[in-house]
Amino acid sequence: MSAHSFYDCRVSPRAAPLSADERRDAIIDVVVPLLLEHGSDVSTRQIAEAAGIAEGTIFRVFPDKAALWTATAERTLDPEVELAELHTALAGTTDLRSKIVRTADHLLERSQRVMAVMMVMRGVWMHDKTHSPGRPPRFMIDANRALMAGLTELFEPHRGELSVEPEVAASVLRTLALGSRHPGAHADYLLTPDEVADVMLDGVRRRGKD
Repeated sequence: MSAHSFYDCRVSPRAAPLSADERRDAIIDVVVPLLLEHGSDVSTRQIAEAAGIAEGTIFRVFPDKAALWTATAERTLDPEVELAELHTALAGTTDLRSKIVRTADHLLERSQRVMAVMMVMRGVWMHDKTHSPGRPPRFMIDANRALMAGLTELFEPHRGELSVEPEVAASVLRTLALGSRHPGAHADYLLTPDEVADVMLDGVRRRGKD
Protein backbone atom coordinates (compact mmCIF):
# COMPACT_ATOMS: atom_id res chain seq x y z
CA MET A 1 0.00 0.00 0.00
CA SER A 2 1.38 3.38 -0.94
CA ALA A 3 1.86 6.12 1.63
CA HIS A 4 -0.85 8.09 -0.15
CA SER A 5 -3.44 5.31 0.02
CA PHE A 6 -2.55 4.63 3.68
CA TYR A 7 -3.17 8.29 4.51
CA ASP A 8 -6.51 8.24 2.66
CA CYS A 9 -7.67 5.22 4.68
CA ARG A 10 -6.53 6.43 8.08
CA VAL A 11 -7.33 10.13 8.15
CA SER A 12 -10.90 11.40 8.12
CA PRO A 13 -11.56 14.65 6.29
CA ARG A 14 -11.83 17.64 8.59
CA ALA A 15 -15.31 19.06 9.06
CA ALA A 16 -15.90 22.33 7.28
CA PRO A 17 -15.68 25.27 9.70
CA LEU A 18 -18.96 26.86 10.70
CA SER A 19 -19.95 30.09 9.03
CA ALA A 20 -20.50 33.17 11.21
CA ASP A 21 -24.28 32.68 11.05
CA GLU A 22 -23.99 28.98 11.95
CA ARG A 23 -21.67 29.77 14.85
CA ARG A 24 -24.07 32.48 15.97
CA ASP A 25 -26.99 30.03 15.96
CA ALA A 26 -24.98 27.36 17.78
CA ILE A 27 -24.16 29.80 20.57
CA ILE A 28 -27.74 31.05 20.91
CA ASP A 29 -28.98 27.44 21.07
CA VAL A 30 -27.27 26.88 24.44
CA VAL A 31 -28.16 30.20 26.07
CA VAL A 32 -31.82 29.67 27.03
CA PRO A 33 -31.23 26.29 28.77
CA LEU A 34 -28.44 27.94 30.76
CA LEU A 35 -30.65 30.89 31.67
CA LEU A 36 -33.34 28.49 32.88
CA GLU A 37 -30.77 26.69 35.03
CA HIS A 38 -28.67 29.58 36.33
CA GLY A 39 -30.74 32.72 35.79
CA SER A 40 -29.26 36.00 34.64
CA ASP A 41 -25.98 35.23 36.42
CA VAL A 42 -24.92 32.84 33.66
CA SER A 43 -21.42 33.69 32.42
CA THR A 44 -19.92 33.71 28.95
CA ARG A 45 -17.54 31.02 30.19
CA GLN A 46 -20.50 28.73 30.93
CA ILE A 47 -21.99 29.54 27.53
CA ALA A 48 -18.69 28.76 25.79
CA GLU A 49 -18.34 25.45 27.63
CA ALA A 50 -21.89 24.43 26.72
CA ALA A 51 -21.31 25.35 23.07
CA GLY A 52 -17.94 23.58 22.98
CA ILE A 53 -16.00 26.67 21.98
CA ALA A 54 -13.43 29.05 23.43
CA GLU A 55 -14.88 31.98 25.35
CA GLY A 56 -13.28 34.44 22.96
CA THR A 57 -15.19 32.91 20.06
CA ILE A 58 -18.40 34.37 21.47
CA PHE A 59 -17.05 37.88 21.04
CA ARG A 60 -15.93 37.21 17.49
CA VAL A 61 -19.61 36.67 16.67
CA PHE A 62 -21.27 39.09 19.10
CA PRO A 63 -19.73 42.49 19.89
CA ASP A 64 -20.70 42.23 23.57
CA LYS A 65 -22.88 40.33 26.02
CA ALA A 66 -25.83 42.70 25.47
CA ALA A 67 -25.83 41.80 21.77
CA LEU A 68 -25.89 38.11 22.69
CA TRP A 69 -28.85 38.60 25.05
CA THR A 70 -30.73 40.61 22.42
CA ALA A 71 -30.14 38.03 19.70
CA THR A 72 -31.33 35.30 22.07
CA ALA A 73 -34.49 37.28 22.89
CA GLU A 74 -35.23 37.88 19.21
CA ARG A 75 -34.84 34.17 18.48
CA THR A 76 -36.96 33.12 21.46
CA LEU A 77 -39.79 35.47 20.47
CA ASP A 78 -39.49 34.90 16.71
CA PRO A 79 -43.10 35.19 15.39
CA GLU A 80 -42.60 32.52 12.72
CA VAL A 81 -41.23 30.07 15.25
CA GLU A 82 -44.08 30.81 17.64
CA LEU A 83 -46.76 30.14 15.03
CA ALA A 84 -45.02 26.96 13.86
CA GLU A 85 -44.81 25.67 17.46
CA LEU A 86 -48.45 26.54 18.07
CA HIS A 87 -49.56 24.69 14.95
CA THR A 88 -47.48 21.69 16.00
CA ALA A 89 -49.07 21.72 19.46
CA LEU A 90 -52.54 21.67 17.90
CA ALA A 91 -51.86 18.99 15.31
CA GLY A 92 -54.56 16.32 15.29
CA THR A 93 -56.97 18.09 17.64
CA THR A 94 -60.51 18.94 16.58
CA ASP A 95 -62.60 19.68 19.70
CA LEU A 96 -62.38 23.03 21.44
CA ARG A 97 -61.42 21.79 24.91
CA SER A 98 -58.50 19.71 23.64
CA LYS A 99 -57.25 22.69 21.66
CA ILE A 100 -57.37 24.91 24.74
CA VAL A 101 -55.57 22.34 26.91
CA ARG A 102 -52.81 21.80 24.36
CA THR A 103 -52.39 25.50 23.72
CA ALA A 104 -52.29 26.31 27.43
CA ASP A 105 -49.64 23.63 27.92
CA HIS A 106 -47.59 25.14 25.08
CA LEU A 107 -47.95 28.67 26.44
CA LEU A 108 -47.00 27.65 29.96
CA GLU A 109 -43.86 25.90 28.72
CA ARG A 110 -42.97 28.79 26.42
CA SER A 111 -43.49 31.32 29.21
CA GLN A 112 -40.56 29.86 31.14
CA ARG A 113 -38.21 30.49 28.21
CA VAL A 114 -39.58 33.96 27.55
CA MET A 115 -39.40 34.96 31.21
CA ALA A 116 -35.79 33.81 31.51
CA VAL A 117 -34.82 35.88 28.47
CA MET A 118 -36.76 38.96 29.56
CA MET A 119 -35.01 38.96 32.93
CA VAL A 120 -31.62 39.44 31.27
CA MET A 121 -33.08 41.93 28.79
CA ARG A 122 -34.10 44.16 31.70
CA GLY A 123 -30.44 44.57 32.51
CA VAL A 124 -29.65 45.38 28.89
CA TRP A 125 -32.37 48.04 28.72
CA MET A 126 -31.32 49.61 32.02
CA HIS A 127 -27.92 50.38 30.53
CA ASP A 128 -29.19 51.34 27.07
CA LYS A 129 -29.78 55.09 26.96
CA THR A 130 -31.62 54.77 23.63
CA HIS A 131 -34.25 52.40 25.07
CA SER A 132 -37.62 53.90 26.01
CA PRO A 133 -39.04 52.08 29.08
CA GLY A 134 -42.62 52.67 27.96
CA ARG A 135 -42.07 51.34 24.47
CA PRO A 136 -41.23 47.64 23.95
CA PRO A 137 -38.85 46.75 21.11
CA ARG A 138 -40.32 45.86 17.75
CA PHE A 139 -39.58 42.14 18.04
CA MET A 140 -41.72 41.94 21.19
CA ILE A 141 -44.63 43.71 19.50
CA ASP A 142 -44.40 41.41 16.48
CA ALA A 143 -44.23 38.33 18.72
CA ASN A 144 -47.35 39.34 20.64
CA ARG A 145 -49.28 40.05 17.44
CA ALA A 146 -48.28 36.67 16.03
CA LEU A 147 -49.36 34.92 19.22
CA MET A 148 -52.73 36.66 19.26
CA ALA A 149 -53.25 35.87 15.58
CA GLY A 150 -52.51 32.20 16.23
CA LEU A 151 -54.83 32.05 19.24
CA THR A 152 -57.61 33.79 17.34
CA GLU A 153 -57.19 31.26 14.52
CA LEU A 154 -57.63 28.50 17.10
CA PHE A 155 -61.07 29.80 18.11
CA GLU A 156 -62.32 30.83 14.67
CA PRO A 157 -63.67 27.38 13.64
CA HIS A 158 -65.56 27.24 16.95
CA ARG A 159 -67.23 30.63 16.64
CA GLY A 160 -70.65 29.03 16.98
CA GLU A 161 -69.68 27.56 20.37
CA LEU A 162 -68.52 30.88 21.79
CA SER A 163 -70.41 33.60 23.63
CA VAL A 164 -67.69 36.12 22.68
CA GLU A 165 -65.71 36.93 19.54
CA PRO A 166 -62.69 34.70 18.79
CA GLU A 167 -60.39 37.67 19.42
CA VAL A 168 -61.77 38.03 22.96
CA ALA A 169 -61.46 34.30 23.61
CA ALA A 170 -57.85 34.49 22.41
CA SER A 171 -57.10 37.31 24.84
CA VAL A 172 -58.71 35.43 27.74
CA LEU A 173 -56.72 32.28 27.00
CA ARG A 174 -53.48 34.21 26.80
CA THR A 175 -54.25 36.00 30.09
CA LEU A 176 -55.21 32.83 31.96
CA ALA A 177 -52.24 30.84 30.70
CA LEU A 178 -49.62 33.50 31.24
CA GLY A 179 -51.06 35.71 33.97
CA SER A 180 -50.06 33.45 36.85
CA ARG A 181 -46.55 32.90 35.51
CA HIS A 182 -44.33 35.69 36.75
CA PRO A 183 -41.15 35.96 38.83
CA GLY A 184 -41.89 35.07 42.43
CA ALA A 185 -45.20 33.34 41.68
CA HIS A 186 -45.88 30.60 44.22
CA ALA A 187 -46.31 27.10 42.80
CA ASP A 188 -49.64 26.71 44.63
CA TYR A 189 -51.19 29.40 42.43
CA LEU A 190 -50.03 28.23 39.02
CA LEU A 191 -52.88 27.09 36.79
CA THR A 192 -52.63 23.77 34.99
CA PRO A 193 -53.68 23.45 31.33
CA ASP A 194 -56.84 21.60 32.42
CA GLU A 195 -57.71 24.33 34.92
CA VAL A 196 -57.26 26.95 32.20
CA ALA A 197 -59.65 25.01 29.96
CA ASP A 198 -62.19 24.52 32.78
CA VAL A 199 -62.28 28.23 33.63
CA MET A 200 -62.44 29.26 29.98
CA LEU A 201 -65.31 26.96 29.12
CA ASP A 202 -67.27 26.86 32.38
CA GLY A 203 -66.26 29.97 34.33
CA VAL A 204 -65.77 30.09 38.07
CA ARG A 205 -69.37 30.50 39.21
CA ARG A 206 -71.31 27.40 40.23
CA ARG A 207 -74.28 26.80 37.95
CA GLY A 208 -77.76 26.57 39.50
CA LYS A 209 -79.83 23.44 39.03
CA ASP A 210 -82.34 25.36 36.95
